[in-house]
Amino acid sequence: MDDDDNFGSFDSNVEEDKPKRDIKPEAKLSPSLFVQEGTLDNIHKRTFRSSSKKEASGEIIALAEELSLPIVETDKGVLNTLCGNRPHQGFVLRCGGLDFSPVKGIPAPGKGDGPALWLALDEVVDPQNLGALLRSAYFLGGGPGLIRGDDDSDNDGTARKSGGVGIIVCAKNSSPLSPTVSAASAGALEDMAIYSTSNLPKLLYGAEENGWRVLGAAAEVPNAERDDSKRRGENNVNTSSSWDAYDDEEVNNEVEDEPGISQQQCFDLDKVETGVPTVLVLGSEGRGLRTLVARACSGFVRIPGGAGSFGGAEAENLNSDSQAGVDSLNVSVTGGILLWHFFSNR
Repeated sequence: MDDDDNFGSFDSNVEEDKPKRDIKPEAKLSPSLFVQEGTLDNIHKRTFRSSSKKEASGEIIALAEELSLPIVETDKGVLNTLCGNRPHQGFVLRCGGLDFSPVKGIPAPGKGDGPALWLALDEVVDPQNLGALLRSAYFLGGGPGLIRGDDDSDNDGTARKSGGVGIIVCAKNSSPLSPTVSAASAGALEDMAIYSTSNLPKLLYGAEENGWRVLGAAAEVPNAERDDSKRRGENNVNTSSSWDAYDDEEVNNEVEDEPGISQQQCFDLDKVETGVPTVLVLGSEGRGLRTLVARACSGFVRIPGGAGSFGGAEAENLNSDSQAGVDSLNVSVTGGILLWHFFSNR
């Protein structure tokens, strides 16, 4: 029995003396700046890097040191793994994620210095498209539409305004705010507040009641009736799933003159007045605007294709040959053109 006890004690001592394995920085889930090996030495030396790249590298390192952020030199393979084999230019920052800020409505126009233009994205799921739209909104709008923070919304859940282009997305079936979105936005995401709603049709009806013009991007008026009783609040049910459901029922474009039903129109972009407070609604990459979202729009705007500027046989040839299979624009390109029109003509 004594021998067994001693043997057990020996095992315990061996376990205590066993050195602990160090955890590599890239395996830790803590904020860190990872840089490619040799970067820190090359900042103060003459290298093949251009002066602008050296200056940018030095600024990144200085900011990390100012924030007391751990700086880890590692090989290119680790950097590739950390960023999912996407371009990193020798720097990868591990940090906390960004989230949407939920709101119930858009504030009325004309109050304070808020944006006169909002971009509502109906289930845009591609991160590259979302990032490109944020980049265009930031650049053309002259800065962030809303400032992220604890006071982003009023007590009633309505978004506060602070200039630029307001951005609002669907809470479900939208691209998350990922590193891919941040890269595609050229960093604009980090300086913008992206709002979300769980009921986009209801929010759009409310925006129109508050004085906004709601324009959906579409090549023609979607095959859907607009029920103005929703805008007036009649039969308005907060918890009903029918608001967010798809309605694939085919309806006649020639809407009869019935109570609560109004006819929507689609205008060429150059015919749209830019001085009116507007919410631009862009649909998803595949199906465009959902039926109930389209019904909530007061009108539609289209970007004419190149064939529209020609006449006769030339236009016929363009339509049949060079435009074969290309009848629309990417959602991020559409958003950029619409934003440029509104901001360049104000």
